[in-house]
Amino acid sequence: MGVFAKTGSRSLKTTLGGAAILGISALVLVGCSSGSTDSGSDSGDLSLKIGTILPQTGTLAVLGPPEIAGVDLAVKDINDAKAGITVDVTQKDSGDTTTDIASQSATSLVADGVSAIIGAASSGVSKTFIDQVTQAGVIQISPANTSPDFTSYEDDGYYWRTAPSDVLQGRILGNKIIKDGKTNVSILYMNDAYGTGLEENIKKALEDGGATVGAEETFEPASTDFNSALTSVLATDPDALVVISFDEIKTIAEQLAAKGFDFSKLYGADGNYGVITDKDTNVDIAGAQFTNPGVEAKAEFQEKLQALVKDQGSDPLTVFSYAAESYDATTLLALASLQGGDTDGATIKENLQSVSEGGTKCESFTDCAKLIADGEDVDYDGISGPITFDKNGDPTEAYVSIYKYDTGNKTSFEEQVFGKLD
Repeated sequence: MGVFAKTGSRSLKTTLGGAAILGISALVLVGCSSGSTDSGSDSGDLSLKIGTILPQTGTLAVLGPPEIAGVDLAVKDINDAKAGITVDVTQKDSGDTTTDIASQSATSLVADGVSAIIGAASSGVSKTFIDQVTQAGVIQISPANTSPDFTSYEDDGYYWRTAPSDVLQGRILGNKIIKDGKTNVSILYMNDAYGTGLEENIKKALEDGGATVGAEETFEPASTDFNSALTSVLATDPDALVVISFDEIKTIAEQLAAKGFDFSKLYGADGNYGVITDKDTNVDIAGAQFTNPGVEAKAEFQEKLQALVKDQGSDPLTVFSYAAESYDATTLLALASLQGGDTDGATIKENLQSVSEGGTKCESFTDCAKLIADGEDVDYDGISGPITFDKNGDPTEAYVSIYKYDTGNKTSFEEQVFGKLD
């Protein structure tokens, strides 16, 4: 992991049109008291109490199982390490923006005295409870929020994320479309924080690269009929159509198929990647390509996750989106607590950036915890790749993976692209 150069900048000023991008194929590479502070056991171990607000229901429910499994696996690894801290986690549902489930979950977790909350997956959902959590002095760390809005959000330093801003994903997806030789692009996007932020950065990358955005249409979250919008975005005879949605992609794809659309022209992003699976027989989207922030989950990590959910009596995972980011978010919370010597929200806040940069490289909780015990500063590079937080709680460098659909709605990994926000 030592090949990743550090960036000295703490802003989101970007180079090369917003991101320095390098393509890499087949890379080998608590209330108001801010949470619990007691030592937790006779051995003097710290006791860290966390919660999750992740999608068990709603339009982004496809992301819930891998994210929850990522948290659970990290908790297991931390507790098994017996390195001076134990973690207890309470899982809560986030629902989506059409419900009030997330804010109810936040109320419950803050009242229960958690020091940190992992979630939500949806940027729009996070906006419904971020004030409630951060103003209580509780850390909120999302494994999947990508809206650029959070970079400058007034959160007093309590909001963090292990997924990169869509300033990065948007530029990489736009550059991918240009690389594929597309010049006339249409965009259909959801009218929320996720959709508008991603659309803005995709469009900028396309236009900076010489492509034309011939048509754009928005739709409201949870819409069910897209025929009128699709007629509009297809009227310019685009050679590429970008769809930014959540599980609405199922209906959109079926309505595209009814219009005779060639799915090799379809591009999507993390919100709708993996929603259509090989179990869906109403439509075949062979040729479509999707970006997904993070690295391809390695086989060993996938096997551990599958073994965990099997032991829990849950269904096997069908996608692994944001599992690594969830694992790393949990690990970073524990490392920040260890380094700070306490588990309250303020201590974690003061140590999260430090454990992500500048010290001795380590790639597991166990190795990092040993270094901390020896009085060393650590630089955790996780399963999701290098994690170097800036002062806003954003990762400044990350990978974005690209996947392609084959016949029968099976997906295959194409490449992963490394980018920096300087």
